[in-house]
Amino acid sequence: MIQPNSNIGYVIIETQTIINPEPAKIVKRDSSGKLIGEGNLQEANEKNRNGRYYDSRDLFPQVSAPRTLELLTTGNLRAENGHPLSKELIRQQTIDPAMATAIFLKLWTDGNFIKAWYRGTNNAFGDEFDKDLRDGFIPSWSLRALGTIQNTSRGAEVKGIKVITWDRVIYPSHPRAYGTGIVSESAAGSIVDGNGNQLVVQENDAGMIIPITNTSVLNYIKEESANFKTIKESYDLLYDNIELINGGTQVKLTDKVGGIFVANLESYIHDEIMNDALKLIK
Repeated sequence: MIQPNSNIGYVIIETQTIINPEPAKIVKRDSSGKLIGEGNLQEANEKNRNGRYYDSRDLFPQVSAPRTLELLTTGNLRAENGHPLSKELIRQQTIDPAMATAIFLKLWTDGNFIKAWYRGTNNAFGDEFDKDLRDGFIPSWSLRALGTIQNTSRGAEVKGIKVITWDRVIYPSHPRAYGTGIVSESAAGSIVDGNGNQLVVQENDAGMIIPITNTSVLNYIKEESANFKTIKESYDLLYDNIELINGGTQVKLTDKVGGIFVANLESYIHDEIMNDALKLIK
């Protein structure tokens, strides 16, 4: 298990066992033949079993963030059939259509919960998902996102959240992240609540946190940061290692004899890395 460092951005992968999920019930099938389910995707303001805490003030704005809205209205906000197993950041930030099992049709907040309407995708995984709904099985969900971790009085608090999606999993990251029923009509593209800010953190079945050290991020810094270039050229530096520190606001270079050089990153580069990572790593 990687120990969290509040100075580093992470892909965060949660694991959690089941506690008293609400029973599902079928209300009605829609005209297309697929069932439309309703359920809780995530609970805020509660410490989960991995000791991590999600404040609704940081999490809920993602419900109506521009990326979420675009994916929702185009039918592309989808849940994969389990979290990706690869630790590569570019894979973790991708929703693979071939692996998608459910399409989210509507998102909103209710108390401490993010809730959704969803139905099965038009592939084999989606057909299986629909059959499970018909048999009364209760789908469970787990957040996949990016973020940083700060140790606070509430636990390992996730900050700078940027949501990728919620995947269908066996053990959800929050104990009440389950379906609650079947609704009667489709409402693709509906958004409720949130204030439009950008998102992020990631949860998964394996209980891991993965430092963001993606090559594309580091190459972006090398190409775009004037401060990085100044440090490198001023000291004629041949470095062995480069890494982001202090929440992505600085980059640390270590040379061949163990010397350490730190460059402050320009604010727009920090914003690209931490607040718009999905666009950066395409």
